[in-house]
Amino acid sequence: MPSLTVGELARHVGAQLEGDPEREIRGVAPLGAATADEVSFLERESLREKAIEHPPGALLLRPGVVLETGPTALLRVAHPQAAFAVLIRLFHPEPAPEPGIHPSAIVGRGVDLGAGVRLGPHTVVEAGARIGDGTVIGSGALIGSDVSIGRDARIGHAASILPGVLLGDRVVVHEGARIGTEGYGFSATPEGIVKIPQVGLCLIGDDVEIGANCTIDRGALGDTVIGARTKLDNLVHVAHNVRIGEDCMIVAQVGIAGSSTVGDGVSLAGQAGISGHCSIGAGARIAAQAGVIGDVPAGATYSGYPARPHRQMLRASAATLKLPAALERLRALERRVVTKHDTARADGGSVGESGRK
Repeated sequence: MPSLTVGELARHVGAQLEGDPEREIRGVAPLGAATADEVSFLERESLREKAIEHPPGALLLRPGVVLETGPTALLRVAHPQAAFAVLIRLFHPEPAPEPGIHPSAIVGRGVDLGAGVRLGPHTVVEAGARIGDGTVIGSGALIGSDVSIGRDARIGHAASILPGVLLGDRVVVHEGARIGTEGYGFSATPEGIVKIPQVGLCLIGDDVEIGANCTIDRGALGDTVIGARTKLDNLVHVAHNVRIGEDCMIVAQVGIAGSSTVGDGVSLAGQAGISGHCSIGAGARIAAQAGVIGDVPAGATYSGYPARPHRQMLRASAATLKLPAALERLRALERRVVTKHDTARADGGSVGESGRK
């Protein structure tokens, strides 16, 4: 593992340095576990005590955060976690794959392979596919006919990039993902269910990352589109004709039904579900396990099922938690009313009998 000085780390991330620039750092570690020769980061001020109790050799933190950590070198940056990611790559660089075509790979007619492409064992590249310079295709992957993949892409082991897919530059597709699958297109008729051919495209922008075992359907007649720099976690499903904007973050097990639109910069938390033909405005945030069945305005935060504005959902949840106590009070009140009613009837009955006598 390489050794770098604090001064070198500061230059790599553009940090303002407070401390000895010649101090050597030999690795990265999480806050609380980092030693005197490792660098860590402080993203939330609520963790300040952990940094004080277990001071690392160097610490990334925001400007203006007051911290007494003795000899620890402070590297002040606007986004400590993002800077930490840069430093992780310095200490743990990815091995550069050697270009070449494995003898077991199958390459169809008319395939256009760019310079420095690597095809792993048992990969299949069908006729007419185009693969850009420096792209790496993992073992057992399938690249369908006439697929287009840009420069410096990474296709994981056993992934499938099917006909009708166009991937941009530096796209990462993790293991087992299926891109360009047929969407769920069926029509119920008196004679039975009729399958609707799916003949649209699937367009993936530059720097998109697609997690393991995701499925992204090609369009039915139009196109399925995922904008540049959007990141999909594992096990996400994107149905046909969905359009996702740029710089979105979509967490595991999210499902987006057909023809929905997701604006730029949207965050969809784990297991959120988006119904078909919905529109999620730019910058909106959808909480975990939310069920969206209608449009969401730009910049809004929605949660719950059916999804509604988050503060409204919190009030509804708080009211729901009060229901058992309210029900108990109602039952107590009913018992008091019934008791008084029975007492009144008993008193009235006695009077009536004595009157008849």
